Amino acid sequence: MHHQSTVIIIDDDPLIRLVVARTLQAAGMNTLEASSGEEGLRLFKDNEIDAILLDVMMPSGIDGYATCYELRNMPEGKHLPILMMTGLEDIESINRAYEVGATDFITKPINIPLLSHRVRYMLKGSFTTQQLLQSEQRLHQMAYFDDLTELPNRHFFQESLQQMIALAQRKKLKLGVLFLDLDGFKRINDTLGHHLGDLVLQATSERLRKSIRISDTFAQPVISQGDISLARLGGDEFTALLPLIERNEDAAIVAERIRIKLAQPFIFGEHELTTTTSIGIAVYPDDGETSEDLLKNADLAMYYAKRSGGNMYCYFSNYMMEMAVRKLSMESHLRKAIERDEFYLHYQPQFDVEKGNFNGVEVLLRWENKELGQISPVEFIPLAEETGLIIHIGEWVLRKACNQAKIWCNQGIPLTRIAVNVSAVQLLHTGFAEMVNDALTECSLDPSILELELTESALINDVDVVINVLRELKQVGVQLAIDDFGTGYSSLSRLMNFPIDRLKIDQAFVRNLEENSDNGAIATAIIAMATSMNMKVTAEGVETNTQLDFMKNKSCNDVQGYYLSKPLPVDQAEEFFIKKYQL
Repeated sequence: MHHQSTVIIIDDDPLIRLVVARTLQAAGMNTLEASSGEEGLRLFKDNEIDAILLDVMMPSGIDGYATCYELRNMPEGKHLPILMMTGLEDIESINRAYEVGATDFITKPINIPLLSHRVRYMLKGSFTTQQLLQSEQRLHQMAYFDDLTELPNRHFFQESLQQMIALAQRKKLKLGVLFLDLDGFKRINDTLGHHLGDLVLQATSERLRKSIRISDTFAQPVISQGDISLARLGGDEFTALLPLIERNEDAAIVAERIRIKLAQPFIFGEHELTTTTSIGIAVYPDDGETSEDLLKNADLAMYYAKRSGGNMYCYFSNYMMEMAVRKLSMESHLRKAIERDEFYLHYQPQFDVEKGNFNGVEVLLRWENKELGQISPVEFIPLAEETGLIIHIGEWVLRKACNQAKIWCNQGIPLTRIAVNVSAVQLLHTGFAEMVNDALTECSLDPSILELELTESALINDVDVVINVLRELKQVGVQLAIDDFGTGYSSLSRLMNFPIDRLKIDQAFVRNLEENSDNGAIATAIIAMATSMNMKVTAEGVETNTQLDFMKNKSCNDVQGYYLSKPLPVDQAEEFFIKKYQL
């Protein structure tokens, strides 16, 4: 610029004035500040001003609209560049700003990288119009669009959503927000690298563009239909905005079309990759009246779709919000459960089929909180894994179980096995085998008595790392078992890679053996496979004498279930064994 321009900043918020002033000063401009419209008009009369930044809403005195109108009616203000700063993003407010004479407007919260350039653009100065336009376009692209996919980013999407909410409110219509997350994307990134992951994201964005039809959306004259409809929020998360729909069901039509489109395989050279998507749907005004609430609730609905198996869409419901609130409360209490002594263990006896006696127990964790009451492991164990709390909780369980096993051994109870469940998070945590060895050493328990039960899913991630950890555990001397076998991903060839001592037949294949011949066939096949690989077998969920006889006839090694004994608290478990062995 040929001279140093002077800009008045009129805003009742001192922090905004400070930030804006420093931004413009860093760009080589002089600034004057006013906290009200009246003060701004006085400064304009007393100084040579090149531009004005004007807040729309000011609680005392005249507002931004009236101030702008007054400026335009002054001889020196007819052609003055006026940039209005507003948090009101509805079309009516924007139109009113232009009607009173605003040169341009910028929304709050202010996008700082764009601010000084907007002012430079208004001032023009030594820059050519073409240079300013090109520079403005570059900055706009950086501020509002995702580099990888060229879709609008989170900031742009939220601005568009706020505008559409205001429009939907005036027209008494609905607004649909779809929140998308790719299923299995992390696996592609981890196994094939980020380059292929980026290709998947780019191809996904292109499919999304083709999935959104013109009829699905309302397009403002100043914003293209594609820009307002889709955005990449980051990672493998995308959103779709469906403005001005008539019925809630309309959003499902689009969601299903997207789901089908994204489920088709991607082909990149020699790689054929398949990812599905989980989609959450929130509808204005039913599920929220602000952009934050709609995005949050659509995200929550997506989470439920993913937990339900993925490759599906799910509408938000109040039940989800109630469960989310409960989850937050549960996590808060879970973090303090050990120090508050809220955990305790139950022990389910295991029966040696061949010898006809009880020889071991499986350890089952229980949690009772004063505020929440008794919480099922089905509910709190996944949360503990998700938050990483399972590391400390699992160590507490292991040490407690080992100490109890040593006490029973000292009492003369012929315990040959105490089985403790271990999650994949624990197994892959650094130093797990060392921690197990320390727990055994501290209570002087024979390592061969401890059996660690792993889920099949724990074996499919980071296979090389898992094998190394299992070998370390075998060097410690513990036994290793696969829990709930038959419900996961294991195969004969996969099992041969792991040093496993025992398979536990999931109770789903033991239940209803009398009526369901398929269950019996699966249980028989598991026993035969394990025998051929020199593994022992334990059947879970034995509830009838017929089921027990079936396992005896098929040479199953051990069984457990309510027919023999339910899980027992420590004192009742001790009494159970003392009575059985008449100690």
